[in-house]
Amino acid sequence: MASYSEPDTQLRREALQRLPHKNLWGVPAGDMDQRRLVHELQVHQIELEIQNEELTQTLTEVNALRAKYLDLYDFAPVGYFTLDTQGNIVELNLRAAKLLNQERSRLVGRPLREFFDPQTLPRIDAFLTTAEYSNDEIFAEALQSLRSKTMLLPMYMNAQARAFVDPQCGQKRIQLVLMDVTALKIATDDVARVITHTA
Repeated sequence: MASYSEPDTQLRREALQRLPHKNLWGVPAGDMDQRRLVHELQVHQIELEIQNEELTQTLTEVNALRAKYLDLYDFAPVGYFTLDTQGNIVELNLRAAKLLNQERSRLVGRPLREFFDPQTLPRIDAFLTTAEYSNDEIFAEALQSLRSKTMLLPMYMNAQARAFVDPQCGQKRIQLVLMDVTALKIATDDVARVITHTA
């Protein structure tokens, strides 16, 4: 892309190639200055048109990447959350809303801890605090969420989190990934019970 802080010789060359060539020999001196001024204005206009074409192409590419990112984000097989440092939900994908069994629009601004079993809350609080002050990704296993009326068994989730500074607002945020591991937890517990019973 062209640099706008100093004259771009490549841009000027391209503009001159697009401008129809006119022979200025034999033009009276007074007319020559006016024609040169008109010529320079025409070159500058073509340079602006070229820059506009480049910006339009860049904008099209950015919009395509944004649409691709949103599609990947929303339809990922895991729940993605962005939390503030108090543990309130700032942003989430569709899978995250499904894990919490709520509409996405009703979840923004609510504390994530509302959706976990009271016995799990100390682990959730410690996990998010550690994530906020750690420079690395951190993990937690088998966090028990609250059961909804339609669920017969509790739901367990593995969590992965890391802190970052949001470039839009300049505030620290926590990126959180939740994965439903209920089936794995139940199977592991059943195996452990069988082993304990047979021993």
